[in-house]
Amino acid sequence: MKSQSICLTIRGREKISIHQLLTYSSGIENLDQNNEAMYALKWPLDSIVRKYCSGKLVSEPGSQFSYKNADYILLGKIIEAITKKPFEQVLQEKILAKIGLKNSGLLSNGKIVKGLANSYLYDSTSKSFINDDPYWIENFYASGAMFSTVEDLLKFDQAIFKNQLLSKTSTELMLKSYPELWYVAYGFWVSENTFAGKKIRCADRQGSISGSNTSWLHLIDENKTFIIFSNTDAVKLNDLRTQLVEASLRK
Repeated sequence: MKSQSICLTIRGREKISIHQLLTYSSGIENLDQNNEAMYALKWPLDSIVRKYCSGKLVSEPGSQFSYKNADYILLGKIIEAITKKPFEQVLQEKILAKIGLKNSGLLSNGKIVKGLANSYLYDSTSKSFINDDPYWIENFYASGAMFSTVEDLLKFDQAIFKNQLLSKTSTELMLKSYPELWYVAYGFWVSENTFAGKKIRCADRQGSISGSNTSWLHLIDENKTFIIFSNTDAVKLNDLRTQLVEASLRK
């Protein structure tokens, strides 16, 4: 079994491109999504890669969209291999320090972050809030183990869409949408959405880890940005976002 698993991993490594990892179309078996075992124990990064980001291919790379943290965990590992630096250091040097994001960074359970909000789950049975189940946030690594503020995320948004981080050509490549893969781009989903009866081209990114939930929408041609953070899963962020977008368009 071990030799078969290694063989399959090597075949995947030879077939999967960075583009396919960026568009969640690697074809790697989804072993991490909604898998509590991956986050219940503290795993070394290389163990996470071997146990949850390797193994057999379940579809031809590039042929199917399948959202999984594994693809972006592997991208983080690739960054470390290329730069010979920890991912956290590269993140700090290339993005956070470059555009002045002072309230953003990688999280770990042992790190104390001043002002970090606790997050809660809503229990519909008791109609009350409860603490998140315990998990190791650092196991999300490059796929989502970050903290930030609305203000910092807006700075990041403007740095992207005003070509301050990447050249105009690279930004356009980042925002290129692939309709056959659920309109995913690099880090966003880019498609035409209808708000207040108008079709508007949008870059959309949403995230959820237990009670921590975010919604980030940029109206590309209007250069309008909508960012909502919630520290519970009780709020329907997309409904609230639609109301905010449509209110802004009616002005």
